[in-house]
Amino acid sequence: MKKLAALCLPLACLLVAASPAAAAGPAKRLPALTPVRSDALSRALQRGGLSEAQYALERARSLFRLGAVRREFGNVARPDPRAATPILRDLAARLRFLSPADRTTARGILARPTDNNPQSGEHQYQPDAILQVTCDGTKPLCVHWDSNPLNTDSPPLADVSPANGIPDAVDKTLATFIGVWNLEVGTYGFLPPLADNTSPGQATSPQTDIYIDDIGADGLFGYCTTDDPNAFNSYPYYDVSGYCAVDNDFSAAQFGTEHTADEFRDVTVAHEFFHAIQFHYDWLEDLWLMEGTAMVMEDQYADNVNDNVNYLNHSTFTSPGTSVDRGSGGFEYGAWIFWRFLIEDRGELTNPLIVRQVWERAAAASTDTDGPGPDTVASDQYSLQAAVNVLTSRGINFRDAFEKFAWVNRIPSSFYEEGASYPTARASAGYTLGPSRPTTDWHSYRLRHLADSYVVFKPSSGASPDTLIRVRVDLPNIGYSPEANLLVRYVGGTFRLRPIALDSAGNGSRVVSLGRGTVKEVDLVLTNASTRMNCGWGTYYSCTGIGRDDLRTYSFRANVS
Repeated sequence: MKKLAALCLPLACLLVAASPAAAAGPAKRLPALTPVRSDALSRALQRGGLSEAQYALERARSLFRLGAVRREFGNVARPDPRAATPILRDLAARLRFLSPADRTTARGILARPTDNNPQSGEHQYQPDAILQVTCDGTKPLCVHWDSNPLNTDSPPLADVSPANGIPDAVDKTLATFIGVWNLEVGTYGFLPPLADNTSPGQATSPQTDIYIDDIGADGLFGYCTTDDPNAFNSYPYYDVSGYCAVDNDFSAAQFGTEHTADEFRDVTVAHEFFHAIQFHYDWLEDLWLMEGTAMVMEDQYADNVNDNVNYLNHSTFTSPGTSVDRGSGGFEYGAWIFWRFLIEDRGELTNPLIVRQVWERAAAASTDTDGPGPDTVASDQYSLQAAVNVLTSRGINFRDAFEKFAWVNRIPSSFYEEGASYPTARASAGYTLGPSRPTTDWHSYRLRHLADSYVVFKPSSGASPDTLIRVRVDLPNIGYSPEANLLVRYVGGTFRLRPIALDSAGNGSRVVSLGRGTVKEVDLVLTNASTRMNCGWGTYYSCTGIGRDDLRTYSFRANVS
């Protein structure tokens, strides 16, 4: 186990620090609480009616006893079905800050379904449960279920194929976890989940336990959490063991018909098991890395399901001005497209080594297993820092990679393997230029770190085939990592990238064709590629920090001739 080097006080992760000096640097802190839209619990936290730890407890209670929490606090939002794992992580990480009575309640919520803890919630098996378990013979995976047909937590008990005395639903669940293990641990080389033999009652069974339960009744697909005592100590650890729970039947009545029960099971297991893997590296990492890479693993394992495409509705495609490392508002899930970009840009679709290397650097003490040759890997790098350093170790400037990420998102079908199903990055403005309107005024945007703005120029009906457009930009000082490109998109679907060279002050211009009949449009791509962060300000960005180069002015003007 690897101990934390430092941690924040209970409320320090949500409140703005007293000064930048106090918050600067990559010191380890508890992550910001999992974001939920403003509701009664959020307001109680903001006005001081709940401590951060109490808020984490009530939010976790709302996963399983939403009605009870609403009766006590009022209008409490139903948690996102995907958010159970980080919400339970928030609670486990803050357990030690609770009163003894609240700590008992919290331990009940974090308890396994087999613990029969009355303080818990609906994820506990009934007292009359007939407990069963089946384990894989080669991998430390065990599936638990209730075979009492009178209980709602019981899976469908049909035993047809194979007729082996174990319900088919249980066989499918174990087979899916085995398949995911074979891919994520076997093929991709990630560390397996940490053995749970230090957890209460698990001393003789150092495996990852999976519990089949009717969590669909609570609107949940699945989750992984921890009851590792090292997670609850006064000095928490980076790496903890975990156990997982998945729904018993993924019924259409609870989850709809967008996917079949098998498809829901496939993506849920691939996603949640990767969280259990992440716990072995750093269970307190930034959400855009945790959720974004778990979404990637869904698509890697169940490529035909494509549920991940739905999450691009909250991503850099639909909101280019939002920093790609934002871990709230659903953007933590939509962030998968950045990790997918890195995978495809490196040609690693069959084995996303770059994702594993980022997690190795995010771990407290990395075990480098990415191939021959010595590497010096710094310990406990936060998400963005790890990504920058992995690219640097490969001879790639992160700024260049992010600049490319920005412009390919305007033409996703020309870059991504499945890009035809992706949305196109949304433009901020568009202008039709020609003899009747030969120029634009100066216009400006203020960009956050790792964010973009797109401006579209089209030839007017009066433009000639030899029309030229000159685009001038006045961007922040070059040290703040601004980038500007012109993406010339021709009639017929081809394109050409024309970078705008910047001087030290961030100024530059370029002339390209806007000829009618030849050019469909010219896209100006403005990019803030800065990775400089002031950490520890309690935000939902990398290292709970603030971009040091946020909200500087990016200006442009265009004219045709």
